[in-house]
Amino acid sequence: MESEELVELMKQIEEKGIGWDKVEEQTKISYDLLKLYVNSGPVPVTIINGLKKVLEDPPK
Repeated sequence: MESEELVELMKQIEEKGIGWDKVEEQTKISYDLLKLYVNSGPVPVTIINGLKKVLEDPPK
């Protein structure tokens, strides 16, 4: 997947006010790693799907 989709998902998470600590806990993916993928290129589908799941079912 392209990093533009990752950027859009990250923006949506921030707009919903979901904390990155909760995202990291649910997806097991650190914010630093997400930022690295934003800058470096192809993003694994598992990361995109994990963030979509967070948006569909936000952590409490």
